[in-house]
Amino acid sequence: MSESSVERAYDSLRRMAVGFAFKPGERLNEGTVSRTLGMSRAPVREAMNRLASEGLLTVVPGQGFFCRQLSISEIEALYEVRGDLEAASVRAAARQGDARALSDLRAAAASLVAAADGLDIDTLIARDEAFHRELARLAGNVERVRILENANARIRFVRQINLERPARTLRSLTDHVAIADAVARGDGEEAAALMLAHLGDSAAQAGAGVRDGLARIYARAVA
Repeated sequence: MSESSVERAYDSLRRMAVGFAFKPGERLNEGTVSRTLGMSRAPVREAMNRLASEGLLTVVPGQGFFCRQLSISEIEALYEVRGDLEAASVRAAARQGDARALSDLRAAAASLVAAADGLDIDTLIARDEAFHRELARLAGNVERVRILENANARIRFVRQINLERPARTLRSLTDHVAIADAVARGDGEEAAALMLAHLGDSAAQAGAGVRDGLARIYARAVA
């Protein structure tokens, strides 16, 4: 079993897990998944173990791997984790972040507001996550970046649904500009307050996003 085959299996299965290609609670049959991916079982099993360790699949001893549940409580908990991480990140970035990089980040956030209407949802979510990841990177803590990336992957399905609402998208992207501006000015406390309000607003939409998401998953399964 080569490392490249495991990575290919991991990348493919990760996209499927993040996007709920399987129904919540559905058991993943290794043979079926292997045939779908055109790969042997060994790299698929290794990829499944890795995804389970990241919270993107569930493993039950003696029963196998299952698609994770899509629950409001988990999404809200992940937003709470993000709040802790990102409030700390913007405070640190305001103290020690590179001034030019922070200025560039603010300019990029402002340009995204202007361009948002012409972008598809996949591009919007990628740019949204890139903004938060860059703030964490500028704070200088690689572990925060790693944990943030995992949390973002686990809420991405719901985030995509919520960002399909134009008013919600505009509000979120406008928040980014205000947060970046506060960090660039060196006002870490204002930036943290803005970040917590921004994430709190997103968390408040979790229930609607989960309900819409479940409806889409099961409609897709029937189609």
